[in-house]
Amino acid sequence: MSEGKHNTVSRTIQVLESLFENDFKGGSETEISQRTSIPLTSVFRILKTLKLMGWVFDVPVGGTKARKWKVDGKKLVSIAFMFKKSALNQVHMVENEFRVISGEVLRNGK
Repeated sequence: MSEGKHNTVSRTIQVLESLFENDFKGGSETEISQRTSIPLTSVFRILKTLKLMGWVFDVPVGGTKARKWKVDGKKLVSIAFMFKKSALNQVHMVENEFRVISGEVLRNGK
């Protein structure tokens, strides 16, 4: 991966992680820039891309042009569900392999 792409990916992950902080309360572009030390223009570009990808959403801050950015919980729940499904499939494969090799059931209640 080229250095520029690596830097962009690293910065994007930093922005996401900053939105996870403080119980997922999110923050403005300026707050995120300060927390991550990423230039404000880069933070704004990253947030716009993450919004297009469905990872974040923005809400207006009353009476100003400012916006507060937050992680889209639906995206995280979807990923958690996919991870759970994958992990359970792996457990079932191990249980089945154990049964085939040993002739015994690995756990009761199945």
